[in-house]
This record gives sequence, structure tokens and C-alpha cells, in this order.
Amino acid sequence: MYLIFFDEAKNDPDYPHYHLAAIGIKEENLASIEQRVNELSSQAFGTAQLSAATEFHAAEIYHRKKNFKEWTDVGRRISLIGEFIDILSLGEVELIDIQINCANLHAEQSPEDIAFMFMVERTSSLMRSKSALGMLIGDRESDRHADRFGQSLSRYRIEGTDFAFGKQITNMVDSVHFTQSHLSRFLQLADVYVWLCQYRNRHRGSKEDRHRAVLELLQREHVDLFPSKYKTWPK
Repeated sequence: MYLIFFDEAKNDPDYPHYHLAAIGIKEENLASIEQRVNELSSQAFGTAQLSAATEFHAAEIYHRKKNFKEWTDVGRRISLIGEFIDILSLGEVELIDIQINCANLHAEQSPEDIAFMFMVERTSSLMRSKSALGMLIGDRESDRHADRFGQSLSRYRIEGTDFAFGKQITNMVDSVHFTQSHLSRFLQLADVYVWLCQYRNRHRGSKEDRHRAVLELLQREHVDLFPSKYKTWPK
């Protein structure tokens, strides 16, 4: 069994792409990965206890917001992001990256719904390749959001996904489960991954020093954030 934790990069009118990304971790590796993130919490906050005061969000680390407001040393903040990149590069962490190019959608199409459909397809395919089952876990931001994705997954498991070449969903179990992100180190890790996906795409080729600092973290020899499954749509 794999647990699949997913998160989105919020819509930005100045950036016409919607990102939904996930990390998949086999049950036997959950404790060791969680411990790695807990160690970062102990270093950053003096405790590994889960709470809103010990929550990691990549955008807040980068922009010195909320829990990182007092972190005036930009090098320290960039270094923390690098520590998360190291965890995401572990072989025990499967990565799934979905990018929707919003400018190419029809007016009635929802980037969130389409991205979720592709994520379900790619996750089921990944689980099938491993002869395993997967369960989806997301960040509970609203009951409406949770209900929509839960009903969508149920329909996909019964009828297959949408579009002319829809896929049968064979290796996903139960519903989509949601919890608040400050209560899950794995959701916080997924937050960092989806932030990095949009950041790399958004600032590729930038000469700005802080952009280059993060992009150079991604170019270190041991770093491997190439996703196990991905989809960019429409082309």
C-alpha cells in the first residue's frame, strides 16, 4: 500500500499554469520519511510536535512569511528549502507532477478538475506498475473541495476517467481523505514539491540572484526530482 499526498499551487493571474503534484510513499517507508521532516522541525522550531506554529510551507519559507517572519537570513531560508529537496530526492519518495496550461482551456473547463483527473490516472498507473494499491490524501481547505474530489474519484473508479481516451482506475482504494496540512508532515512535503514544480517552470532562465539560488539547489548532483509520472496539458 502507498499513501499518496497531494497539494496544489494556488492560481496566480500573472502565471497562466495550474500545478497539482503528489508524493507517494510505501507504508513501510512512512516512518523514516516522517522522521526526516520532523528533524527539520526540531532544528527550525525547537520541537517536532505538529501544530500551526511548526508548519512548513515553501512559499512562506521563501518569502519570509508567518512562521518564518523572523528568519531574516535569506541564506538560511534557501538552505532549508534545500533540505526538503534532499528528502524529495530519496528513492523511497515517488513524485507525480501535473501541469495544466490554463490559457489553452475552454471557458467551461476547470483546471482543478482536469488536473485531479490526470493525477488519478497517473497515480493508478504508477500503482499498477508496482502491483500495489494507493490511497489519496489531500489538504482540507474546504468541505466543498473535499466533496468534489471524493465524488470524482468514486466516479472514475466505476466508469473510468473522462475524455475520448479515458483510463480505467484499477489500483486506487476507498475515497480521497483530507486533513489539515499543519497536522501532516507528508502534506507539508507535498506542498514543497508542488511549489518547486511551479517555481522551476516560472523562473527557468531567470538571472535574478534569489531565483538562481533555488534553481542551483535543483542542479546539485544528487538531486533527482524527475517525476515517476507526469502530465502537461494542453500542449
